[in-house]
Amino acid sequence: MEELSYLSNLPYVEEIVILSTCNRVEIYAVLKEEGREKELLKEFINVKYGRWNPEFEKHFFIKKGLEAIEHILSVPSGLLSMVVGENQITAQFKDAFETARKQKTVGKILDRLYQFALKTAKRIRSETGISKTPLSVSYIAVLLAKKVFGTLEGLKVLVVGAGEMAELTAQYLKNEKAQIFVTNRTFSKAVELAEKVGGNIIEWENFKSFLKEVDIAVFSTGADNYLLKQKEAEKLFLKKETPTVLIDISVPRNVEPSVKDIPNLFLFNIDDLREIAEKNLKTRKREAEKGFLIVKEEVQKFLKELEKLAIGYLLKDIKEVVDQLLEVSLKDDPERAAELFKNRMLAAIFNTVKSNPSEGRKLLTEMKKVLKNVEGKSSVTEQF
Repeated sequence: MEELSYLSNLPYVEEIVILSTCNRVEIYAVLKEEGREKELLKEFINVKYGRWNPEFEKHFFIKKGLEAIEHILSVPSGLLSMVVGENQITAQFKDAFETARKQKTVGKILDRLYQFALKTAKRIRSETGISKTPLSVSYIAVLLAKKVFGTLEGLKVLVVGAGEMAELTAQYLKNEKAQIFVTNRTFSKAVELAEKVGGNIIEWENFKSFLKEVDIAVFSTGADNYLLKQKEAEKLFLKKETPTVLIDISVPRNVEPSVKDIPNLFLFNIDDLREIAEKNLKTRKREAEKGFLIVKEEVQKFLKELEKLAIGYLLKDIKEVVDQLLEVSLKDDPERAAELFKNRMLAAIFNTVKSNPSEGRKLLTEMKKVLKNVEGKSSVTEQF
């Protein structure tokens, strides 16, 4: 990704990841200097689209510190997705970090944040019902059919239509190991869908007579009039002993609503399915509130982890400075290097004690512990 490579080489960028989905782009960054966030955004827009326009600002949000951590931990679970709880974002989140790792733009902080985000997502999905209620109209239709039959394996299904909704429903039915048959006014489209789902083709002129042989029929066409009217359905299904499920996901409807009054026949239309989907969405939103509480718990855990990382960086910096002081002292006067090094270290220690006496007392305690350990080792050595 050109943008990632360019942004990672900016002098004020320490670590960076770019998450890009169908409806948003997010940049996760650790910056060496505060206040450069908007500048980073401008650089991204310039590289991606060639120019920056002040009007763009109203389409962006910038989160920093605690707010940014909370946001990132909420992303892979689907808490912030347009479709609350959707699963696709988890894979997209992983892909974004994998891309950044390959370009070596992820450091210790974003790496740990990534691990915490996935751990948080796992907790949310297992401890809440955020993903347990289906929102896809096609999938809900298949679940309703399963309630009628118990299992769909081996059942005959006729898909009337070959558009996007018809294909999606057919794929769900295929996953349930049903026998798929496809019909469409345009024969070539029926062939195309049948090949995708491993189904057979029924000619358009014969599909109504074939209905009495199937267990489930899915209607998904753009027809302006009813393809199946009540009188036709009565002739087909009144004498049938086994149940038949009709799924009408067409707008306008393909099946006359009064068909549902025929015994042993179950009709689910688009309005029924949308109503269930809307109820499920409300359920997901309620469950999302529980998810945000989990995020807040994990944020606190991450802050403790971040503190450990910060201490690690601090100790590393102190060691480097001590090594440099020793090196400089040796260069200045090899014979008095130890004394020079001691005086320079004491200057730093005395300044720290003057500004913070309590920290100075802690330092003195630790130094005495080191001295005691050193003296103990010396006395042991002298015995041999």
